Amino acid sequence: MSSQTSRPGNAPDTALVNRFTPDAAARLSVPAHPARATPAAPPEAKRGITARARGLLKPGSAPHAPNGATGPGGPPPNPPNPRRDRKLTPLKRLERYISAIFKFGRTEGMAKDARKRITAAELRMDAIEGELGKFGQDIRQSWDRGDHVEDLLNSHLDSVAAIEDRIEALSAAWEARHLASMDEGHRLANRIDAQQDRAEAQARDLRTEITARMRAAQAETALLAQLFSDLTRRIDRLAPATGTADTPRPESAPAPVSLPASDGFALFKDSFYHRLENRYRGTVEEITTRLSIYLPDVEAAYLRTGRKPAMDIGCGRGEWLGLLQEAGIDAFGVDTNEVQIAAARAAGLDARRGDALAALAEMEDASLSVLTAHHLVEHLPFDAVAWITREAMRVLAPGGVLLFETPDTRNVLVGATTFHTDPTHLKPMPEQVLGVLFETAGFDPVDIRHLNPHERMGEFLDKTDFNDELAFLMFGPQDLAVLGTRPNKD
Repeated sequence: MSSQTSRPGNAPDTALVNRFTPDAAARLSVPAHPARATPAAPPEAKRGITARARGLLKPGSAPHAPNGATGPGGPPPNPPNPRRDRKLTPLKRLERYISAIFKFGRTEGMAKDARKRITAAELRMDAIEGELGKFGQDIRQSWDRGDHVEDLLNSHLDSVAAIEDRIEALSAAWEARHLASMDEGHRLANRIDAQQDRAEAQARDLRTEITARMRAAQAETALLAQLFSDLTRRIDRLAPATGTADTPRPESAPAPVSLPASDGFALFKDSFYHRLENRYRGTVEEITTRLSIYLPDVEAAYLRTGRKPAMDIGCGRGEWLGLLQEAGIDAFGVDTNEVQIAAARAAGLDARRGDALAALAEMEDASLSVLTAHHLVEHLPFDAVAWITREAMRVLAPGGVLLFETPDTRNVLVGATTFHTDPTHLKPMPEQVLGVLFETAGFDPVDIRHLNPHERMGEFLDKTDFNDELAFLMFGPQDLAVLGTRPNKD
């Protein structure tokens, strides 16, 4: 390894005057322990420092005193160092040579290792520089892409702005059209409402007119029926004189079964029927409660006709007569059952024994306010029922009421069982028959009512597993009432 270093440019050799490079002997002659550091020499002693250093490397040489240091006033010279002046033995020198060689080898190995590390570092730096180059390219590409994206974004923003402007324009146009449509819709709705109001008013007027015409037609029909009924009565009066009547008058009851004449047997039958009604029809209090539903109709007719009396045919025990008496209505009853007539008279009621048809035939025209027959028509033939209905139009005053109450055989239990409990019942009189019969006689209006349901009807209606229609058929109303009013116009 050369001890010289290259000089930069053409510098003269005098630049190396102060560079000291000891040889091997000088290095071996260096003592093991360096001398203690001396104070720095004054400036004037620095001129001969190189010469003194060279002299120290020679054995047996002593350092020269600096200029001006010797003399009577200078400092005393450095004392001699016996260890530094001692000469080394050849073995010691050899040892130092070997040590220097080993140190030199380690230094050279460290230098090689440093060169390897430097080479590896340079390779890594080259790789890093390559990666940095790639990264720079990526950055440049990213910047280029960013510029492109920015351009696209700007163009999209421009497009969005244009679309927003278009949307705002369309919204404004739609809002204007919507407002116009709303105004037109309101105007149209107002016109429709007005037309609907006019149509409803016309419909109401039409319904009113139709109702009035129907009432007028019904009144005319009732009047024609009344005139026809009066005409048939006049024919009946003329029939005996002219000899044109081939059938007996309704006043004459059908011929009874031929039995030996016996007042005792008639009394026996009357007692039987009285006992049967007491047991199966109901108590006087129960029947009175049921019949009280008709009081408003009877009181109104009583007042409309100028307080004319009421007549109850088939009055029985007199429950209805007692109710009328409590209401302050003048009333009397007719029945053929002597036992029941006696019971009614005992209660202080005006009950008369006699035939209902004959008693009705003897009444004067327009002399009654109310004519009632509770559970009577099912005991009579239809001819007798029709005759009573026609005759009622004669004896009732205008505004008077005819009332028939009979078992409602639409109730299955009534039609199949209780109707046949009374052996004097001939056949049911359903609402269809009685309704048409009242209309034919000229009554108007005709009111049909179904009353007094069975006490267990509510129980079966509340059952979720029982049909309501079946409950109505089995436990529905047990009585049928038909009320007809004689029109005020003759």
